[in-house]
Amino acid sequence: MYCVLLLDDEANVLNALRRSLASISADQLDGEALRIEAFTSAQAAFDRCEECDFDLVITDYRMPEMNGVEFLMRLMDIQPTVPRAIVSGYADRSAIITAVNEAQLTRFIAKPWDDHELQQAVVAILTRTNKRRADTSAHKMNRESQLRRLEADCPGITQVTTAEDGGIVIPADDL
Repeated sequence: MYCVLLLDDEANVLNALRRSLASISADQLDGEALRIEAFTSAQAAFDRCEECDFDLVITDYRMPEMNGVEFLMRLMDIQPTVPRAIVSGYADRSAIITAVNEAQLTRFIAKPWDDHELQQAVVAILTRTNKRRADTSAHKMNRESQLRRLEADCPGITQVTTAEDGGIVIPADDL
């Protein structure tokens, strides 16, 4: 299941985003369902991010508590690898550049958005996230398999003690 967090200070915008994203079928997401959590408060969204990992965070740019870039930069401390997007009607070029560079945006979506384009962007981001997850999982399984094989060939070789300076400690009885 993919979890998407939406943040906008306007409830009607959140409802429109939720309706648009809710129409994405599981078939478009490699059979995964989509769970959408929406917030009008940045603090409530932060609190939820401390409890739950999200696969995508979409926020408005202009909000009263803090702008979307500030929110996403703080979010990077909690969930550094989550893809981040901003939806905004504020099209100042320097604000967009700041958002992309400082908040490391995956996508900037202009308001008013086209539902089909929004849905396609979300599908692309989530399926890329799923592929990255699968690649990471396969890499981890491959690494674990290699470590088991190495340990079978040379017992104890994968259990290394390191010194404070990063050097390897070799017990005297092994010399």
